[in-house]
Amino acid sequence: MISFERPMGIGAILDRSFQIYRKHFTVTFLLTLLFFGPLYLLQNVVLFDLSSVSLLPESGETITDSLERFAEAGGSGEELNIGLLLFSFLLLPIYVVAVLPAAVSSQLHLVRAAAEGASVGFKELLKSSFSRFWPMVGNTLLFGLILGGVYMAISTIVVFGVIIVGVVSIGIGAGIAEIGSDPFGGSIVLIVLLFVLYLLIGVLTMAGIGFIAIRFGFYLPVVALEDGRSSLGRSWRLTKGNFWRIFGIYFVLSIIYGVFTMGTYALLIAVFKLSLLGQLIYIVLSLLITPIYMIPYAVTYFDLRVRNEGADLEQMLAAGQSYGSYGSQPVETGDAAGRENGSLAKPSPERGPADANRSEEPERKND
Repeated sequence: MISFERPMGIGAILDRSFQIYRKHFTVTFLLTLLFFGPLYLLQNVVLFDLSSVSLLPESGETITDSLERFAEAGGSGEELNIGLLLFSFLLLPIYVVAVLPAAVSSQLHLVRAAAEGASVGFKELLKSSFSRFWPMVGNTLLFGLILGGVYMAISTIVVFGVIIVGVVSIGIGAGIAEIGSDPFGGSIVLIVLLFVLYLLIGVLTMAGIGFIAIRFGFYLPVVALEDGRSSLGRSWRLTKGNFWRIFGIYFVLSIIYGVFTMGTYALLIAVFKLSLLGQLIYIVLSLLITPIYMIPYAVTYFDLRVRNEGADLEQMLAAGQSYGSYGSQPVETGDAAGRENGSLAKPSPERGPADANRSEEPERKND
């Protein structure tokens, strides 16, 4: 049983997430394969003509030759652009709205089942992941519209900022070139100044979008697990005062994911020369690492609940409110039983002192 009794730091959340992943690896991988496997396959089918790529690496072929052959397998530039447009503006949006919420929901239900100490079954988790399908789709669309609006607003501000920065920088550069004796040095100063300012604008843009994404991003657990209506407002309240901690979690995860994907891809290129076998192996490895984003997302949600609601969440998980059917039989541990019979169990209001005395009379007679 995975306990959520007290607030956790970044290291504890990541450790708890990897612990859940290891314990329920088979179910997690099957869910990831079901939800993400078709997407990875479609990505390769749409973007490239895999029929002209060999199944096994050809002997005597260098990495450069393999890259050139794989680029030629994609067809002409016009065909490649059409495939990229279809994937980016048709298949990917449909997937993000209709499939991704259910995929994340399956991991949310898995973490909750682990927190309750219930056995985790693939069929039960799959059924639970679609139980709130349309509310999840609707809230995902709303979340996407909010992010799109924020992006448009920031982009507009950035455009005006770039214009202002460009005019000011040109003026500064002209002044430096006129005052200084070395016009080449003034040009270098201007280039450095422009680079720093544009980099600052880019960082501010990403920071603004990232802030909104994190503050509203926990709408999905509210819809999937709480049946909440005001999911975006609930997410905003849960993440209040926790932005940098959540940002730190996903910053670390992004480093892990980036190092793993680039390292494995470089190794596969060197060994399999981008053959079909190498691409299939890369898809499997990608499926193995995909849950490192979803499981910490679920664990972070429960940690936010603990920080905001404290013992109420622990009582709810101990009671197993409407979440005892993930597997055929719930697993009752001593810890869970203690919570149900101990200090976290609430006494029934209908039972008074007289009832308690009557329940003790048989024991006294036996004595």
